[in-house]
Amino acid sequence: MSDSPRATRVVLSPQEAAELDRLAAALNEHAEAFEQARAALGRAAGRIAARYERGGPAAVAVRVGWSRQHVSTLAAAHRAQSETHGGVEAA
Repeated sequence: MSDSPRATRVVLSPQEAAELDRLAAALNEHAEAFEQARAALGRAAGRIAARYERGGPAAVAVRVGWSRQHVSTLAAAHRAQSETHGGVEAA
């Protein structure tokens, strides 16, 4: 056990607290939109990669900065979903 004193917590100034509160609120506000955009990008990446016999996942992966394996998984999911829905493709 150490005899050193515990660090205490300082009291933030009202301006510092308000700045942190404002930025945290902005982050929370935009988090849902970010997740929706990420999901839409994943669906589009899978749909586009699935259109090509070979090379589609690699091309999409380079374009969006993801691994080829991840895009291949998205393409496979898209193909499976298309087969489940009778080949009807949503844009």
